[in-house]
Amino acid sequence: MIFSIAYDKLHLHYFDHSGLVISRPTSITTKYDPTMHMCDPVCKDAHPNLRENAIGWIENHDGAHLSIMGDSNGLEYALKDCWVAEDRKNHEARVLRLVEEVLNVVRLIANWDVLYDGKPDCMQCIRASHGIHSSAFICRFHHHLLLSPCGDPLLSYSSKPELLRAFHNFVRAHELMLQKNILHGDLSPNNFIIHNGQGYFIDFDHARIIAPGTNSVPSEGMALYVNPSSQGCCWNSPHTGSDDLESLCYIFVEFATTFDGPHGVMKDGDRRPMWVEYFEKLGCEIWTTKQAYVLAPIKDTSLIDKTTQFFQTFNGIIQEWHHLILAAASSKTIGVTHTALMVLLEIWISQLLPDAPEAIVVPMASSLRLGHPPPDDTQSSAGPCRSMRIQQRVP
Repeated sequence: MIFSIAYDKLHLHYFDHSGLVISRPTSITTKYDPTMHMCDPVCKDAHPNLRENAIGWIENHDGAHLSIMGDSNGLEYALKDCWVAEDRKNHEARVLRLVEEVLNVVRLIANWDVLYDGKPDCMQCIRASHGIHSSAFICRFHHHLLLSPCGDPLLSYSSKPELLRAFHNFVRAHELMLQKNILHGDLSPNNFIIHNGQGYFIDFDHARIIAPGTNSVPSEGMALYVNPSSQGCCWNSPHTGSDDLESLCYIFVEFATTFDGPHGVMKDGDRRPMWVEYFEKLGCEIWTTKQAYVLAPIKDTSLIDKTTQFFQTFNGIIQEWHHLILAAASSKTIGVTHTALMVLLEIWISQLLPDAPEAIVVPMASSLRLGHPPPDDTQSSAGPCRSMRIQQRVP
């Protein structure tokens, strides 16, 4: 989508990348999407069925209006608004129902197709209206998922102990999901949130259900964080639970070598996240660099030499995590286990002192600072997604 200003009015243009179609300018104050409404000064507080101080509404599967809130009072939910291929339209909802009893995994409240004129909205409808057709076109359907809790990005960690506890939450939840034959397989900083000091898994677009009698799924993870042994072979190579745990290590290292304080602050505006910088230089060959770090000799300090001053106390954790990966690779076992990693994190959580007060006036790093390359559309079944905070009306 792009925006333009004409005659003192802000307009939105829908841009269809697959057909290179730009719509006629549409004023964003009109009901461009009849299932979604954002209030303007004229209609504010004019909707009697919404919660007090609502700034708009979303229409759910039964036609009821859910309030979009400008504050955090009441029961909060996240609305995931996405475009997915037809054969994967209900995949994420199915996976979330299979892991609904697992703590520290976002919970599915409801999911539904977005309807226009009583029919499911899809990209084919948009293209057909412009007479555009292509054999390579993948039709995606407009789908909503209502989720709880509504947390904040992992970058919003308030302290080192909170971040460490969040990673412990991720390891524990990951083990419980594996027991239900679910492998997330797409770990990245943007697929976690923090809510009330707890870490949660989100975004199960690429999660896989492990087939009976196997312990792996085809690799689809992001190149920046996927295990080098998977990435170095080829796309769709076997990916196991221990590979996910190694991805967690790369995310942990990226935070410790990038940020200078709580809430993802960065004192050096020119510093790039470690794996992003290598990816820009090496592309998909980044796996060779990651392998050189994690399989370095036991006394090698290459990783901890890069940590910021704020995260110096994480050096011991990083070294011990590196040793676990190295030991597993040397013995050719199944990889680092959940038990070993949880024990490591629990020991450091018990020893880590609270952060000392520090006056930091640098603004919080945007999630875009972890500037991940867009996925290859031929490999991904999940289209663009966005989410927002909404609340249900409480009688």
